[in-house]
This record gives sequence, structure tokens and C-alpha cells, in this order.
Amino acid sequence: MIMLRKYIQKWLYVDVRVLALFRIIFGFLGILDVLRRYYLIDVFYSTSGMNFRREVTSKYSIKYFTLLDHFLTTTEVQLFFIITALCFFCLMVGYRTRLFQILSAVGLISIHNAAVILENGGDMAFNNYLIWTMFLPLGTSWSIDSLRKSIREIPEYDLNDLNKKVIPKSTHYFHFAYVACLVQLSMIYFYAGLNKTGAMWKDGTAVFYAYQLETFLTPIGECVSQYMNFELSYFMTHSAPHVQMFAPIAIFFPVLQPWMRRMVFITFIGFHGLIEICFGIGLFGWIMFSALLLLLSQEDINIMKTMLSRCFNREYIVFYDRDCGFCHFIARIIKRMDVFSRLTWADRLTENNNPKKLNNLLKNTIVILDPKTDKVWTRHRGFARIISVLPFGFLFSWILCIPGLEKLFGYIYDLISNNRIHLSKIMGLPACGIVDENLTSKFPKEDHVFFSMGKKGIGIASNLLVLMLLIGAVDYSTMVNKGYRKYSSKEAKKIKKVKKSTYHINARQKMKRILLYPRMHQNWNMFAPTVLRNEKWVIAEITFKDGEKLSLFKENENVEENFEYQYFTKKNQFWRKFFNRINKSGYKKYILQFKKWLTNTDYFSEYSGREVVEVKVWQLLESSPNLNMAPEDRPKVRKIELLGTKKENRKSKKIRKLKKSQLRKK
Repeated sequence: MIMLRKYIQKWLYVDVRVLALFRIIFGFLGILDVLRRYYLIDVFYSTSGMNFRREVTSKYSIKYFTLLDHFLTTTEVQLFFIITALCFFCLMVGYRTRLFQILSAVGLISIHNAAVILENGGDMAFNNYLIWTMFLPLGTSWSIDSLRKSIREIPEYDLNDLNKKVIPKSTHYFHFAYVACLVQLSMIYFYAGLNKTGAMWKDGTAVFYAYQLETFLTPIGECVSQYMNFELSYFMTHSAPHVQMFAPIAIFFPVLQPWMRRMVFITFIGFHGLIEICFGIGLFGWIMFSALLLLLSQEDINIMKTMLSRCFNREYIVFYDRDCGFCHFIARIIKRMDVFSRLTWADRLTENNNPKKLNNLLKNTIVILDPKTDKVWTRHRGFARIISVLPFGFLFSWILCIPGLEKLFGYIYDLISNNRIHLSKIMGLPACGIVDENLTSKFPKEDHVFFSMGKKGIGIASNLLVLMLLIGAVDYSTMVNKGYRKYSSKEAKKIKKVKKSTYHINARQKMKRILLYPRMHQNWNMFAPTVLRNEKWVIAEITFKDGEKLSLFKENENVEENFEYQYFTKKNQFWRKFFNRINKSGYKKYILQFKKWLTNTDYFSEYSGREVVEVKVWQLLESSPNLNMAPEDRPKVRKIELLGTKKENRKSKKIRKLKKSQLRKK
């Protein structure tokens, strides 16, 4: 039984330190996602911009969750964005983690769902992981919450207590939410590979055409595109779907773990890394990086810990004022951050090779001694030595010793040191002497029986809820991914139709509504079934009352003749998505709003208070050149005027038909 338990732990359990690492990266990405949209509030999110609010008038229409329906003005939306970013910061540092997990999910999903026209693969992946990880204890390790809990449950009264190592409890944890995270990762890769059914993926040209998308490429991608030939494209094109289809097998293979997941981790870190440096596709790759962290095992974390401990292997003796409650409290915090046990705590009564004038020094400063060299550091320089032995501390400790800046840090240190007694009183700590039986207890209070039973009940309920959502998500994915439906035989479809009852259909529809309410979309068709062959961009011509004209979204006049990388120096994922979708059937209704916004907005500095009398908007389209096509044969850019009403669209179609017929006659 013990062997079986260890086997299952390697397969379906997660280390809480892995969850902590995921939380830190995921929280940072949440802040980044909010801030990168902040300057577009008056374009896409507030009443000063275009109105994308969906009014659901039919019971058959699917409603998306968003609190931004109640935040309309620029100031209100800005406040909502700032609060959401702060929630992600609290999640990142692990303060009141469970609360801010929920608030962060509510905030970011509201932002994503307020303008679905801008949605991308990164948003969908983000939404899914926000929901699944809401049920996981992301703050159990490496967090302010875990630090507070440890200080509360393991009190230290003297140096002997401070120098005792904290023995960690079991770090293994099981919840169906973790299984859901693994299934989610598997579905993304499985369907991304399965949906690649187009001719490009069969003839080996898909990667070549991907590197012809000038509006997507980064500077590195532009450089790589110059060397993209058929042989390289053929290899990469046929490798991608097979690697993606292999991922779910390796993730859930019951044996050879954790080595199978390590293979997936290393492979897809490189896979997404290459895509991120070559294509500007937003945060999708970074979201996948954070999701891949969940594949790490307890052994992987221990290996990383061992490697990190070698970065700085010095050991120090820390002398501090034992009579100061504030100093002792800081020592307890540092002890818990000293995961490599590099620090030995001492005071004026310690009988060792103490530094000279130790008693006088301890009145105003901490004293750090290197026992090997007998070198001594005090004040902010001593604190820099302490930071240097903490995990990743060597990356930041040098900042305290920068010439010029160190005077500022020295002043801050002295200010805190001179007021430490006052700080002790404010925090409710003993100002003189560190032993106070009334403030702390050596034995933490045990949970009440009913409280423990309640926690178990909530755990069981949350597992069942996640399991139901997971079954629904897997079922929904089979409905929306065309690659899966294509591989289903006609006979199997007939059998399914016969077996399906009205109740079964209604249950699937209800689950679909539940999943789509927070936009837990499961259609993973990145560059599938084929790679885009037509790139789209939009330009606008603004005529002012004084007769002067201004062109917007056009970095170079030559963009109307040819799409090239250097003509799109200010590419933006959100504008690209908007320009690509605005002339599609489901979004044409926004053309008129776009033109009205261009008429009345003060978003562009070029307007400088001038009155706009006319706005014309065109969509530019260019087909990617074929493999080995000569530069002079490159397809020309097509220009289509975007009109806001049906009458205008009909007129424009008639005009285009007349022009085509005239050209044919000529």
C-alpha cells in the first residue's frame, strides 16, 4: 500500500511549492495583462470609446459574465483596472490568497468579456486557469499567508528556538482541480494538433506561411523568415502536430513519471519560447509557460533548490538586539526565508569570537560576522549580506551598496533602528525583552471538531463541483473542435443521435452555458485548420473642418502597396484583432460605432481640439506570397472601404462590380 500511495502521489498529486511558483508567475502575468490594456480604456472599455456591451434579448443567447457593464465612465473603468491589478499583486505575494484568487478571477474575466471582439487564445487559456486554480491552495507555501501561519504556530522565544530548523510538513496535495489543470493543458495541445487538418499541414508549407504574416512578426521573426526554406518548413510543419498530440499521452501516462512530464515541460518551453520571440501573439505563450510549471514534481523542486543553494554558499553569524521585540520579530521572519540555513543567530551574551565593541554596536545596528574571514558588516550593508543568502537574494542585495544610493538606504535603516522601540509598541510587541507569555503561546490552538468537519465537507463539495465542470469541459470540447468531429465516423454519429435523449441534450446545453458564462472556451484552433493567407489592416482618413487631412493607423504610405515588416512599427495585438474581425459578419455592426468614435474622440493627440467633419475607413488585405515566388509577383494589396449601414454596403458592392466589369472590358 505504501508503494501504491507513492506511485499515485507521483501521478496525481501536486507539490504545494509548485503551486506557489505557479502563483507568483500567474499573478505577475495578471498584472501585465491588465496594464497592457489600460491605455486602451477610452477605445474599447469605457463609454468614451466604442460600445461592445452585449444586450442579450433572447433566452437562447449565451450571456457572458462581466462586471464592467456597471462601470461605464473612464474614471470608473480606470478604478476597476487598478483594483484588479492590485488584486493580482496580492495574489502574487500570497496575501489573503484565497480571497484575492476569487477577486482576481472576477476582475480579469470581466475585462476579457467586456470586449469579446478582442479575444485571443491567451485570454481563453487565462480564463480557464483562473477558474480551475481558484480551488487550489496557491498560498500554502512561499507566501505572506504561509509566513504568518508559521509565525503564529511556531513561536521562538530565544536564540535556541531561532536556531532550530523548521521541519516542513508533507507538501503533497490532491484535488480534482489539479487534475483539471492537467486535463486543460492536455486539451489545448491535443486539439491544437488534431485541428491542423488543412492542406498546408499536409504538404509541409504551414510554417513557411506563418512566417509571411508581417503584422504578426517580431524583429527576430522577421530575421528568421529570411532563412525559412521548404526543407525547414516541412520538418517544423510535420513535427508540430505530432509533438502536440504526444503531450496529453505523456502528461497522463501512469508510469515513468515524472520523466514523461519533464519531457513535455522541456519540449514545450522551447516550443512556446520560439513562438514568443518570433510572433507577437500577446500573452498566450507566457500563460502556457505558467501552466507547464504545474507539471513539475517534488523531486524537480528539490533539484532546483539544490542548484540555487550553490549560487551563494557563504554562512554568516547575525548578532541582533535580543531585548527589542521588533528586532526579534524581524529575525523570526528572516529565519523562515532562510531556506538554506545560512544564518546563525546570536546576541551580546553569545560566547564566541564576537566582534569588537559588539555591545555598543548592537545599540544602533545589526552586526553580521563572516566566521571564515572575521569580516564584519553593519547597518544597511549588513542587511545586504543577509538578503544575499536568501533564495534569489543575490540578484537584489547589491542594490543596497550602490554608491550614492547607499546613503539613502543607510538613512532609512537608521530611521527604523532609532524608532524600533516605538515600532514594537505599535505592533503590540514587547519593547524590552522578548519573552511575553501573554502575547504568544508555545502550543497553537487545535481546530474545533465541527470546524474540522466543515473543512472536510467543503473539500468534498469543491472536488465534486470541479469534477462536474471538468466532465462538462471535456464534453464541450468534443462539440466545438472541428478536428475531433472530422475524425468521428458517420456511424458513430448516428449511434449518438439515437442514444441521445432530450434530457441529455438539455443537460449538455446547460453545462455549455455554465462554461461560457466566464468564457471557459475550449476551441483550440491556433493556426488551424490552416495558417492565415490573408492579412488585414485598417487605415482611417480624417478630414477636419479647416480642410486638413490626417491618416491614422498608417505608419508608412507604402503599406497600401505592400505589407512589409518595417511598415508596421507600432503593431499591437488588440488593434490587429479588431482590424481583422471588424468586417466579419458578426462584427460589422461595430463599423458605424468605430467611425462615430473616430469623429468624436480626443484619444489621438493629432486631433488637438480640431473638429472632425468626415471619416473614411478602409480595410487593407494582402495574400501571403507562395513558396519561391519572385518579389515582383507578390500579391497586391486590396483596399475595401468599410461602411456602416446596409445601404452603404450595397452601394459599395455595386461600385466594385461596375469597376470589375469595366476592367474586364478594357
